[in-house]
Amino acid sequence: MKHTYETGLLGEDIAAEWLEQHYGMRLLESRYKTKAGEIDLIMLDRNAVVFVEVKTRMTAVPGMGIAAVTPQKQRRIARAATLYLIHKEWLNRPVRFDVIEVRPDDMLYIPNAFQPGGIFFR
Repeated sequence: MKHTYETGLLGEDIAAEWLEQHYGMRLLESRYKTKAGEIDLIMLDRNAVVFVEVKTRMTAVPGMGIAAVTPQKQRRIARAATLYLIHKEWLNRPVRFDVIEVRPDDMLYIPNAFQPGGIFFR
């Protein structure tokens, strides 16, 4: 099956629900767009703001979606996250960057998958 935009959106919805059910996170935003880039999901895990990159794969080998979150992609997510934190005035909140791969038969979830540098992400 060819990966489509609709498949990606469905994967994001499935991931948000899964994180809520399995980890007790609360969805704050989905498909948050800024000039710097887009963040698939913004969740709240207790007091931590969690920026989640979702990769939906219909037939790929497990882990291939995770591997697609390149350093360049991580920088775009981090820039968009910074704008979100500034907008919300949450620069002092704990922050985490997670990646989740959604496949028809399984989920591969990596909390704290990457940690960008800079003054906002220590």
